[in-house]
Amino acid sequence: MKYIVLLFLIFSNYFLNAESINNDLIKSTLSNSLRSNESALVQNLYENTGYYPLWTGEQNQQKTNELLSALKNPLFNYKEKDFGQKEIEKLFFMIDNDKNANKEQLLAKLDVALSNSFIKLVKFIYVGDVDWNMVKNKISSLKQSDGTSASWEMQTKEFPDRNILARAVVEGNIESYLTSLIPLEDKYKTFVSIYNKYRKLKPFNEIPYSYDDLKLGSNSPRVMIVKKRLQDLGDYPSHLMLDNYFDNNLKEAVISFQKRFNLEPSGIFDRVTNYYLNTTLSAYLKTIATNLDKTKIYPKKFNNERVEINIPGYDLTYYNENQPTLNSKVVLGRTDRPTPIINDHIDYMVLNPTWTVTDNLIKKDLIGVLREDPNYLKEHNIRVYAGNEEIELEPNQLDEYENSSAKVPYRFVQEAGSKNVLGKVKFAFPNNYDVFLHDTDNKDLFNRRYRIYSSGCVRAQKPLELAKILLETHTSGKYDESKMQEILDSNKTTTIKFDKSVPINILYFTVSKNKDKVYFDYDIYMYDLIIQESTEGNKKPYFEIPKQRMVKIEKKTEKDEEPEP
Repeated sequence: MKYIVLLFLIFSNYFLNAESINNDLIKSTLSNSLRSNESALVQNLYENTGYYPLWTGEQNQQKTNELLSALKNPLFNYKEKDFGQKEIEKLFFMIDNDKNANKEQLLAKLDVALSNSFIKLVKFIYVGDVDWNMVKNKISSLKQSDGTSASWEMQTKEFPDRNILARAVVEGNIESYLTSLIPLEDKYKTFVSIYNKYRKLKPFNEIPYSYDDLKLGSNSPRVMIVKKRLQDLGDYPSHLMLDNYFDNNLKEAVISFQKRFNLEPSGIFDRVTNYYLNTTLSAYLKTIATNLDKTKIYPKKFNNERVEINIPGYDLTYYNENQPTLNSKVVLGRTDRPTPIINDHIDYMVLNPTWTVTDNLIKKDLIGVLREDPNYLKEHNIRVYAGNEEIELEPNQLDEYENSSAKVPYRFVQEAGSKNVLGKVKFAFPNNYDVFLHDTDNKDLFNRRYRIYSSGCVRAQKPLELAKILLETHTSGKYDESKMQEILDSNKTTTIKFDKSVPINILYFTVSKNKDKVYFDYDIYMYDLIIQESTEGNKKPYFEIPKQRMVKIEKKTEKDEEPEP
C-alpha cells in the first residue's frame, strides 16, 4: 500500500490518455469485472455521474492522490484494512509492464477499482465493520443466560447520502468529504492519536512475576525492565537513564500508571500492577480500535451543553459551550442490573425527593428483605399505599408476588429525608428503564474502585453542584443557590421544571485521555468483548459469559500461577 502513491506518479503519463475511455467501456467493466459486496453502490455512483471516468485522466490526478493517501491514513483506515489496494497495485503494475495489454481496458478497470475502494472506505468510516444488530442481540440475550437486564439504545447508520457522495467525487473534494463523515469527531480524533502512538511501539516482553514487591529503595534487575516499559508507555521520563535502582522517579511513574488503570496509587510495583503492566501491545490496539468502532453509532458531535456519563470511568462531566465545567464521580448499576446506555434529556429536577420502589425491585429485593427484617419499612420511613390509602402490611401478604408476573398492587413510598436513598435531589429524564440521576445517602461508595452498586440508576457525588448550575441557567432566574438551600432546609418535596431540557448522554468508552495521559478502564459490563466478537472477521454467533468476571489478585501465589483482574 505504501507504494501506491509513488506508482500513481510514475504511471501518470498513462492517465493523460485516459480520455479514450468511453462510457460503454466503463459500463462493460462494471458488468464483467466488478465482483464486490458494494457493487450496487459502485454502480449507483457511475449512474449518478454519467458513467464517465472518475479517477483516471489528467484532470483527476489530484483527487486520486487524495484517495490513495486516505486509504493508508489511520484517520480513515485505522485498522489498516485492505479495501482493494492490492488490486489497484496489480493494475498499476500491468499498465506499466504488460506491453500487449489493452491500456484502455486496464484504465477502465483501474477507475472502477478506485471507485470500489472509495465506497468501501466511506462505508468503514461512516458505518464501520461491527454488526451492531448482533451486538444488540447478544446484550439482550444476557437476560436469558444469567438474568441480566441490559440495554443499549443504538442509532445505527446506513450508507451516507449517495448524491452528496457523487458530488464530492465529481468536484474532487475527497479528503474533506471523508473528514465530514467522521463520527463523534473530538473523541474519534483523540482515539486515532492514541492508536498512532501505540502502533509505533514494539511488542512487549512479559515482565516476570515475583513473590517480592518492588518499592522505593529496591535494587533488582526487574526494576530496569519496569522502567523501560513505563518509559515506552510514557509514564517514566524518556530522558532518564535506566538502572536497577527503584528511585522517586520510578515511584511517581508507577503511581502514574496505576492511576491510568484505576489501581490503588501506592507507588509500589506489586503483582496487581505487574499484571496490568503485562498488557500486550495487541490488547492495547484492540481496545483502542474497539472504542473507535463505538463512535460509529453516534452523530458528528454531541450538544454543546450536556451531561455526559461514562460508565467504565465511573464519572460524570457537565459541559457548557462544549467545555467541561463540572466533574463528579458516580455509582452505577451492578453487573446484573447494568445502567442502560441511552441518550435523553433532563426535563426537571426534584429537591427533597420521595422514592417509589419499582415493581421490579419489590419482587427482587424488598420482599426478601421484609421476610428477614419485618421492621425495615418503619426504620427506613417507607409508607405503603393501596390506591391513595395508606395501609399496614404484613410481610407474608407479598409472598405470592415474588415470582409472579402480576404487578404488586401496593405502592411503597420512602419519605424525603436523610434516610432517603435518592438523597436531596434527583434529575429526571423520562425513559423506559425507570432510571434517573440522583444524590445518595451512602457517600462511602464513591471511594470504591469499581462503583457498581445501584440497580441501574446513576448516583452522583456532586449532585447539588450540578443542581445549582442548572437552576441558575435553566429556570429563567426563578431559582438560585439561596432559594435551593431554602427549599432543602424545609424538607418539602419540590419539583422544578427546566425551561429548556438538558441533553444527557450515558456512554461506554473504556479509553480516555486527560492532558497527555491515556487511561484504560476495565470492561465492567463486557460490552467491549461483545463488540469484538461481533466484528467482521471475528464474529461469534453467541456470547459466552466468563465464569469469573472479576477475580481478586492475591499477593502470594505460586510462581506458575497467572493472576487475573
